[in-house]
Amino acid sequence: MQQGRDNWTDPRIDDLDDRVKDVAGRMDAGFARMDARMDASLARMDAGFAEMNARMDAGFAQTNARMDAGFGQVNGRVDAFQRTMMQIGGGVITALIALIATQL
Repeated sequence: MQQGRDNWTDPRIDDLDDRVKDVAGRMDAGFARMDARMDASLARMDAGFAEMNARMDAGFAQTNARMDAGFGQVNGRVDAFQRTMMQIGGGVITALIALIATQL
């Protein structure tokens, strides 16, 4: 073990240091490229989500409008039914009062 350490001279250590610095520089450049690619991908994803949100909002607005129109029709029918029931009830009450009045 000691013999291997003796073989490491200053020029060899300097050479190793240069190689490590070269690898570190290439790694930094690679990370910078990956960061740029990821930033571009995230920007495309954000744009896609924004477009999808806009389309969904438009679809929900259209659906809400259709539902409001349908509920308006249902409300109109319920109101008409209630009016008819009140008229029938009023007629029945009037007929009962007339029947009672004729029996007295």
